[in-house]
Amino acid sequence: MDKIKVYLDTNTIEDSFINQTLALKQGIPPKVPEKLKFFLENTDKINFMTSIATEAEVSRELIAGYGLAEEQFDRLWKNFLEELNCYFIKEFNIDERFSRLPKKIKMKMRTLVNFIHLFIAMKEDAYLVSGDKDLIKIVRENKIYDKILSYIELRELIASFSQDL
Repeated sequence: MDKIKVYLDTNTIEDSFINQTLALKQGIPPKVPEKLKFFLENTDKINFMTSIATEAEVSRELIAGYGLAEEQFDRLWKNFLEELNCYFIKEFNIDERFSRLPKKIKMKMRTLVNFIHLFIAMKEDAYLVSGDKDLIKIVRENKIYDKILSYIELRELIASFSQDL
């Protein structure tokens, strides 16, 4: 079986970073979220990728929201990329489709921002794993992209690959 490409957006990985930040501040070992355990257990089946958009959102949350130092964030981010052997997309372009979306489809601000992740995943022909249920619903209803999954759906997809062996 070939590995599948999976783009990780912010809300899919943020809990792991929050746990690590809280553990750093309290001087205790971090609790590893189930999602991250699953990702680590399946690096033989999944090529992970993420982008500067995800990095910016996670760093904003940890630095502004939790008072993490920039250097600490940089170490956490580097470790994350290395642990998952995660391809890091350093630049991307957004075209006029982005500005047309809110004119045609009602959505929350969070969902509009998550379309940035969708466009990156589309360019990479990767599955987008997102926790934004509104985004998933809009993308599916409007037939924008067929490789959008919730975390649970990703687990089911990987399990189906394992059954096919």
